[in-house]
Amino acid sequence: MKAILLSIIFSTTAFCDISVVISQNNRLTSVSQQELANLYLKKTTTINGIHVTPIDSKDIKTYQEFYKKVVKKTPSEVHAYWMKQIYTGKTQPPKKLSEEEMSQAMKKNTKIIAYAKNPSSGKILFTIK
Repeated sequence: MKAILLSIIFSTTAFCDISVVISQNNRLTSVSQQELANLYLKKTTTINGIHVTPIDSKDIKTYQEFYKKVVKKTPSEVHAYWMKQIYTGKTQPPKKLSEEEMSQAMKKNTKIIAYAKNPSSGKILFTIK
């Protein structure tokens, strides 16, 4: 019985939504999936005229799910994209932080936009199911 309950709990947490969050003090109120994709591929640095800095999750499963659902790229495609960007000197990928590090960084820098399964701070702009 305990094994069944534990498997139910773990299976429901494994498929949690991913929330895109930004500092409570940032005036950005919404973002589209396409804007997120362009931002995380560093094709743009602004959303609705507001400068934002994307941060990636250190959690590999959350990272892969985010890029698969939002950017529409597999992990190998994301890797190839960034290798090309770095090689040509165009740009670097977003910095990777843990959820705790994201929360701390967001308190210091209101321009940070990040995604997490269970964000502990910030306002939610977008939910990925």
